[in-house]
Amino acid sequence: MALVERLGAAFTLHPLALEDVLTLGQRPKAEDYPGHLFTVAQHVSFAGGRLVKTQLGLFLGGAFVITFQPSGEDVVAAVRERIVKGRGRLRQRGACYLAYALLDLAVDSAFPALESIGDRLDEVEDAILERPDQDDVEALQAVRRELLLLRQVLWPQRELVGHLARNEHDLLPDEVRVYFRDCYDHAVQALEVSENFREMASGLLDIYLSSLSHRLNEVMRVLTIISTIFMPLSFLAGVYGMNFDRGMALNMPELGWRYGYLAFWGVSVAAVGLMLWQFRKRGWI
Repeated sequence: MALVERLGAAFTLHPLALEDVLTLGQRPKAEDYPGHLFTVAQHVSFAGGRLVKTQLGLFLGGAFVITFQPSGEDVVAAVRERIVKGRGRLRQRGACYLAYALLDLAVDSAFPALESIGDRLDEVEDAILERPDQDDVEALQAVRRELLLLRQVLWPQRELVGHLARNEHDLLPDEVRVYFRDCYDHAVQALEVSENFREMASGLLDIYLSSLSHRLNEVMRVLTIISTIFMPLSFLAGVYGMNFDRGMALNMPELGWRYGYLAFWGVSVAAVGLMLWQFRKRGWI
């Protein structure tokens, strides 16, 4: 806090921008202030099955670039290493190009995260197509939540870079703004990949629900066939289980036959065989 205030006083940074620096979870944005430009970007990564966001506050002045990272892994280490080793154009192009390099780093961080999410989606897809269960649905829902969080970053981040690429500003000369247009293309591409993954996740959920419905229909069909097969057997058993007085000639004379029991089973087996033949003929089994 004290360090931020001292830097703000030394470079005449706007208090509202300094307040945004100290507040985590800021939406990516760009704001113009007298003498400097303030942007907030989000560096993203996918680790441990969840999306990790690291806020990067950036002040661009005529001859300075100040970045603030409240927490997390040092996301600008790669750019700092390029400056120290003198590689590329960072030392020759001035503060504006350095700001572009930092924002481009934040935008491009979405691609490794998207690749990891895509691999996770492929694993879930294979599991759902093979034999879906509740664990697969929970994994799919987890990926959908992370894609939603990623979308909340990529949409405003695209607008942020687009604002810097389109709008004329004294701190953004034309020869550097063309690089922001390239960065804008990267932001659009990352957003499109994210939207494709969201549609894929929704499609996988539909496949899972269809698979459950298909499995339920298969179970109901088997149970229906079994119940239908036993219906005539239950009827025959019920008829010959009635207790009539056999003193009269018409009261179930079959019960007195010598081979009545075998005849009963013969009729039962014939009925079952006839029904199975009809089921197979109609393509039900």
